[in-house]
Amino acid sequence: MHLSKYKNNISGPNIEKNVKQSGDPSLKGRTILLIDDEPMVTDICEMMLIKLGHKVLKAHSGSEGLKIYETCNTRIDLIISDFNMPGMNGQQVVNNIRIMDPAVKVLLSSGGMGAAEEKEVILKGFDGFLKKPYTMNTLSIKIAEILN
Repeated sequence: MHLSKYKNNISGPNIEKNVKQSGDPSLKGRTILLIDDEPMVTDICEMMLIKLGHKVLKAHSGSEGLKIYETCNTRIDLIISDFNMPGMNGQQVVNNIRIMDPAVKVLLSSGGMGAAEEKEVILKGFDGFLKKPYTMNTLSIKIAEILN
């Protein structure tokens, strides 16, 4: 994965444009649970989400993400989860969370899926798919699509 593409998209003059493209200003301030086993990915995505005006909870494994979801005192508006993680993968995370809250929105983020697999994401219980690496603009638009 080319993480330099992430770093190039977390600052600069396009930030305001990106926030405007997310649609409804009421999307700011949402609580997002970010689950990914790669610390650099979670750190960079967290920076993007904060710049977009969101509150971020981070987990570095599926089981940690599930534990945060179970014990969080705040309503989690969206979960962004990697698919391929050691231990509990993204599919197992969404299956367990859907038992607790069938209505929570879950965005799958992966760089290792083919086009056919990407199309099956919705059938597997996810609300959308975000291909890695992604820009802040793409992240913002995808969040707006799912939460609006």
